[in-house]
Amino acid sequence: MQLYNTLTRQIDPIIPLAPPTVTVYTCGPTVYDYAHIGHWFNYVRMYILIRTLKLSGLTPKWVMNITDVGHLVSDADDGEDKLQKGARREGKTAWEIAEFYTDDFLECMQLLNISKPNLVTKATDHISEQIALIKTLEARGYTYVTSEGVYYDTSKFEGYAAFARLDLDGQQAGARVKYNPEKRNPTDFALWKFSQSAPDNKQAKPTVKNLPVADLQKRDMEWSSPWGIGFPGWHIECSAMSMKYLGDTLDIHSGGIDHIPVHHTNEIAQSEAATGARFALHWMHGNHVMFEGAKISKSLGNGIRLQEIIEKGISAEAVRLLVLESHYRSQSQFGMTSLEAAQNRLKNWQATAVLRWQIIETPPSNELSSDQTATAALIHDAAEALQNSLFHDLDTPKALATIDELFTSINHTFIQKDTLLEFTSLIELIDRALGTKLATVPDITASQQKMIDSRQLSRAGNDWVTSDKLRTSLVDEGIGLRDTPYGAIWYWL
Repeated sequence: MQLYNTLTRQIDPIIPLAPPTVTVYTCGPTVYDYAHIGHWFNYVRMYILIRTLKLSGLTPKWVMNITDVGHLVSDADDGEDKLQKGARREGKTAWEIAEFYTDDFLECMQLLNISKPNLVTKATDHISEQIALIKTLEARGYTYVTSEGVYYDTSKFEGYAAFARLDLDGQQAGARVKYNPEKRNPTDFALWKFSQSAPDNKQAKPTVKNLPVADLQKRDMEWSSPWGIGFPGWHIECSAMSMKYLGDTLDIHSGGIDHIPVHHTNEIAQSEAATGARFALHWMHGNHVMFEGAKISKSLGNGIRLQEIIEKGISAEAVRLLVLESHYRSQSQFGMTSLEAAQNRLKNWQATAVLRWQIIETPPSNELSSDQTATAALIHDAAEALQNSLFHDLDTPKALATIDELFTSINHTFIQKDTLLEFTSLIELIDRALGTKLATVPDITASQQKMIDSRQLSRAGNDWVTSDKLRTSLVDEGIGLRDTPYGAIWYWL
């Protein structure tokens, strides 16, 4: 299997450190608000990576974090924590906000048929690990203290700019982040932020607690540390949790393209400074999703929720298919017209999948039988092409085109006994690769089949009134029909 590597800027083979296990870390959500469709594009793509790794014979060990503290409203390490902002917005505690939006996120993952990772880790459950990592960086001379917190000195890490190819010489203070006179370098970032509610942080006891400090009410989430009462910065959590569960060197680290210049650059700097080892061998990044010419983001207020799409009559399965229509490295376009097209494509696929319940037993001529030999070869070639597309940098658009072409052919030749096994295996392969649930589309009931047979007899006897009534009754039960030379072929509406 091959995948584009942001680290090398080329398509590289996936070569795990300890095959068949392949370690994968995905940057998860900051749970201060609902995830929007732009986020879901990213997480569907990340899960296609997991499915493709399995398809290639590897065993993914997948970890995803939940950022429930420490993500400030800007890359400048200033302003309000996003969880505190959500709490203020809704009149709840930060803990309540985190729990509510975490539950919503996990529910939407189920709707999109994204299986839970092997581990879903919360930042607030790993405060001691984050403090320990900061202490390691401090002992190695990478940190300094300001009135606001403990900062990482990016000038101490050789090659800090390499991953994102930043122009540090040409970067003026404030070009990427707001100017802070206490920071030694514009790119320095907070490892630990002091709580402004603590009367004297320098005298805080260095006892780690995974509960808010009871006597300080200004912030909901605060902990004691060797440097003072406060909370961890956003970047430190991913390094601490990923290395705890996956080791010092990850096989694959995945996330959104917007994480490259700051979050992932900072992860590399702090992780490799602490361990002396390469942090991740392979980096996968999903590109932005555009809506009406602008990037979908919470800050722009153009991020529609998954539930809002479903309320418009579009299924979660169709949303998933829309995501796969564009390559993960391309800038994708989102809109209701494209959603409706994806819904139609899904219905066409489902109508083809149920042909396995409608075996053509007695063809009207030898022509159909000869077509089945060609159909069997097409199914075999399509299965191989589907896997090859995914194994080469997760080319989902090409994979979908392969399926479309095959299904168009099958809808002319249909399925006989000789090709049933190959066709069923292909449907199962598509589900394993893309999570489309085609194999779960059910057969009709015996009584519904009896109605179809009765309609056929009515048509044969030119009893069109009875034929039309039976067809209407079938529509009421969610069943459509198309009349062919081989009889009526049904599908779910």
